[in-house]
Amino acid sequence: MIAGVIQSSEAARGPIPRAAFGGVRAELLVITLLLVLLNIPLLIGGNTAALAFRVDEVAAGEWWRVVTHPFVHVSWYHLLLDGAGFLSLYAGMGDGSRARRLAFAAASAGGSLLVALWASPLIASHGLCGLSGAAHGLMAASALETLALPRADRFTRIAALAGLAVVVGKCVIEAITGQALFTFLHFGLLGTPIVACHAGGVLGGLCAVWASRSINPTQLRGHSPLDPKTRIQARQVHAGNGMRDG
Repeated sequence: MIAGVIQSSEAARGPIPRAAFGGVRAELLVITLLLVLLNIPLLIGGNTAALAFRVDEVAAGEWWRVVTHPFVHVSWYHLLLDGAGFLSLYAGMGDGSRARRLAFAAASAGGSLLVALWASPLIASHGLCGLSGAAHGLMAASALETLALPRADRFTRIAALAGLAVVVGKCVIEAITGQALFTFLHFGLLGTPIVACHAGGVLGGLCAVWASRSINPTQLRGHSPLDPKTRIQARQVHAGNGMRDG
């Protein structure tokens, strides 16, 4: 489903400019390096508890946990599962601006943490780590952005709507049951899932989309203003077409 939404949205947007692709590729490299470096303790039989979010430690002044907790995981399986989903979704937003991508990711991670703090007592006893909440938020944001693309065809819109329905429906089911879906498939390698963070990520991602459109309603993903050189070329082509039409 994630791959379908990404591929269909890319088809609707057209080819990503080389400069934009280079930008997102650099960001993906930095995020990947952070994931590897901050999870090195897992390689030597340790854990990443020193960087996970824990209420008491943050209250005592260890504020860096607010920033580091999405990047650390409880096992390499957890890291690969979350990291692959997050990076693929982030890469799918490669035609927008860097600020937009980072804002969507930060809002998704922030919403994940805030809703977990508000709704789940487990965070006080178990803490919170991982990118699953942020990935849920990026999937919702990406689907909503795709639905707004003027060039999106019917299949693309259906795929995006299905992706949005799946991620929202999953969060609703998890909120009702209090259990993460398909936990039996993970053999206990995900620790104690705090499912409220998934719903928080979705809310954060959707709020980021709403805020970005409120600030600049004409700036839809994949339809950024043309740079001066491109505008000049567009005017020349338009003028040439006008002369031929005359």
